[in-house]
Amino acid sequence: MSLFSLSASSKLEALDKAMAIIEFKLDGTIIAANTNFLAAVGYGLDEIKGRHHSMFVEPAYGASAEYREFWAALNRGEHKLAEFRRVGKGGREIWLEASYNPIFSPTGQPVSVIKFATDITRRQEQNPVLAEAASIAAA
Repeated sequence: MSLFSLSASSKLEALDKAMAIIEFKLDGTIIAANTNFLAAVGYGLDEIKGRHHSMFVEPAYGASAEYREFWAALNRGEHKLAEFRRVGKGGREIWLEASYNPIFSPTGQPVSVIKFATDITRRQEQNPVLAEAASIAAA
């Protein structure tokens, strides 16, 4: 059976069960998030919907040129794939292996961004050397 023979709804259902998913407007405003994402960051949807992605990053990074360029690249239609250090509810450090993927209109223009992620916090905590190297690389 080909991957493309499965219905789109079946594929989305499988992703929703397995991945932490959040969708943003092109300006970084949160549109929606699934229960896996909400569990990873420790928030309810009502606490994050309509807020900006920057709530999940350290304030210094959120105010940086690097962060502005991150969103500019997504707005140009570029995807981002990496391990990301993020901030959950109460300032809790979390690590996500994630891809930020622009969603395109039928005319090829980016219209939103969807992020598919896996919470790798435990893996990072179990290997402090890797966590430190990744933290330095992200800085």
